[in-house]
Amino acid sequence: MNIKEIIQNIRNSLSPHKELSNEAVLGFLRVLENVREEDASCTEIYSKLDEYVECEVDKKDAARLMPLIREHLDICHECCEEYEALLDVLNEKEKK
Repeated sequence: MNIKEIIQNIRNSLSPHKELSNEAVLGFLRVLENVREEDASCTEIYSKLDEYVECEVDKKDAARLMPLIREHLDICHECCEEYEALLDVLNEKEKK
């Protein structure tokens, strides 16, 4: 579900005929951005990275199970490097 669908769902739940003001939508987006930043800090991602990589090594859909981590890895170069290094180590270990 993308942001546009979320906003539409909120609009529909309030009233099918009532429009949200642009100010209300922008306020809602600011709240979402703050939540996303807090939930996906590098420190928090790093503390859960081993669990994420283990899911991938076990052939589980890690991106679906832990979407905030996948999203963070897509935008954070440093965390992505840590992820790739850990994934390489575990994949090598699995081969032995």
